Amino acid sequence: CFDIFTPEEQKILKKYREENFAPKKLVYSERRAIGKCPLTPEEVGLILRALGFDNSTRIYLAAGELFGGDRFMNPFRSLFPRLENHSSVDHSEELAENTRGLAGSAVDYMVCLLSDIFMPTYDGPSNFANNLLGHRLYYGFRTTIRPDRKALAPIFIDRENGRMAGFDEAVRKVMLKTNFGEPHKRVSPESFYTNSWPECFCQTSPKNPADKCPPNDVLNVLHNELEKAATDTNSTNA
Repeated sequence: CFDIFTPEEQKILKKYREENFAPKKLVYSERRAIGKCPLTPEEVGLILRALGFDNSTRIYLAAGELFGGDRFMNPFRSLFPRLENHSSVDHSEELAENTRGLAGSAVDYMVCLLSDIFMPTYDGPSNFANNLLGHRLYYGFRTTIRPDRKALAPIFIDRENGRMAGFDEAVRKVMLKTNFGEPHKRVSPESFYTNSWPECFCQTSPKNPADKCPPNDVLNVLHNELEKAATDTNSTNA
């Protein structure tokens, strides 16, 4: 997916690909048409705008240095100027010294975990995104936006070719068919770590009693059960 990069950037990517991957012929237009290319920052911004987010929305970017730099980020910033990352939210020397290490990653994780909305822009083999998607379920199934890149690809291609009429509506139609973090049964190839529902969740009105949620005063219940067991044991011994 490197046709969007400059010739110099393509040389760097080509070298990296040759050193780390087996030779493979990849055609950008074909890959993109089937949703195999990550979304660009501008595409992410256009999706959010189509969903009703305006330029007052505060956005936290959990990412390292973006390959391609400002050339890719400037269109996004023009749509959403209130952009933060772990360096801008905490100016402490300790974090500044560790932004490339665990401290910066930990801040990224916690902000994404507790944010109102989380939007992973690529659903490849990323432990960071997968773990967050699964972890957020335990915080009340927090809202997650997961773009369907394959369904969105022809819409973005049309826009680039000058066919912009109805763009926002087309994006909304695609996005309304996606899951926004609500409970749903896992379907292959979705990872267990991404969605552990219903196996790892108790139920208030289960068909199987073993799936019933513990009472709110579970510690008191356990204490009473232990006291009852001790009393029964003493009575038997007597």
